[in-house]
Amino acid sequence: MNKANTEKNLHNEKKAMPEKIERAQELIKNQDNETLKQLLSANPEISNAITAHGVSLLTFSAYCRNQGAIQLIRSKKSDIDFFESVILGDLELAERYLAKTPALIETFSADGFGALGLACFFDQFKLAKMLINGGAKIDQPSNNDFSVYPIHSACAVSNFEITELLIKRGANVNVKQQSGVTPLHSAAHNGNLEIAKLLIENGADVSAQTTTGQTPLDLAKEKNFKEIMNCLEQS
Repeated sequence: MNKANTEKNLHNEKKAMPEKIERAQELIKNQDNETLKQLLSANPEISNAITAHGVSLLTFSAYCRNQGAIQLIRSKKSDIDFFESVILGDLELAERYLAKTPALIETFSADGFGALGLACFFDQFKLAKMLINGGAKIDQPSNNDFSVYPIHSACAVSNFEITELLIKRGANVNVKQQSGVTPLHSAAHNGNLEIAKLLIENGADVSAQTTTGQTPLDLAKEKNFKEIMNCLEQS
């Protein structure tokens, strides 16, 4: 094969890469891991790809809660970065990154989330505890339009253990994210009575309103979560 043909093939492969990445994302979203496995086998370089939204394909798989895809991609991916180690719950790897570069604890991922926020959102209690002990800011909002705090992330996924940890370490239970949503709004929306009670016991404002004027009780009523409705009405 001459040089011209080689360069042409490389150009065509590079041009086709975005389409392959999009295809991989589609398979991940649809939980079609068998077809994804075939795609990765034929195109292992996709494992190191960055999506159009700036996050790695591994991180995208985590957002889609596709554990099978995570395992497939991780087995072929050349390196796991700091934020990926947090998302995956790889405590040892995350600690190695921080030992080498302590300032990582104050940085944000490509999509604007801090390590503690990611640990909370992906149910990684041990990582969250390690990061807090290492100096991560409890009330550090995300560096994007969502303005999500770690306690919002914990409540969004209904993780009582992490929510309790954050509160014990001094988290403000009344912080507001985008649209004025508080942690109690999230608990009410998700129907999590246990977390709702925890927040209220620690000073959550039951009358807090979103930018559209909705209270936690309003959100509970929308889904007819009667136990939470009773709890909020009596608080």
